[in-house]
Amino acid sequence: MDKIFISDLKVECIIGILDFERVTPQPLYVSIEIEKDLKSAGQTGDLAKTIDYADLSTRVKKYIINRKAKLLEELGVELCDIILKEYAPYSVTVRLNKPKAVADVREVGIQITKTLE
Repeated sequence: MDKIFISDLKVECIIGILDFERVTPQPLYVSIEIEKDLKSAGQTGDLAKTIDYADLSTRVKKYIINRKAKLLEELGVELCDIILKEYAPYSVTVRLNKPKAVADVREVGIQITKTLE
């Protein structure tokens, strides 16, 4: 299956359950991998036959900033649901990396995969 990906989209946002996390924005890195048949778009050059990754990046970033989620898990599930509903891929994997969550660790986060039902 063909794939579209966005790697490490940086979003400065409110994310977390601790008191200071509820008031101080911190970096969150979002990676998205989408499975979709890209043959038609590749043959025609028609953007309507694929997923506009600039539009998707903007949509995801705005959602995260406005959402102010407490858990990465809830945000990951919601982003997968939005992408499946609005962009209709076969499947989507969302990876959220919160680099400041744990001291002395390069990265921590979650990865969630959902498929179109």
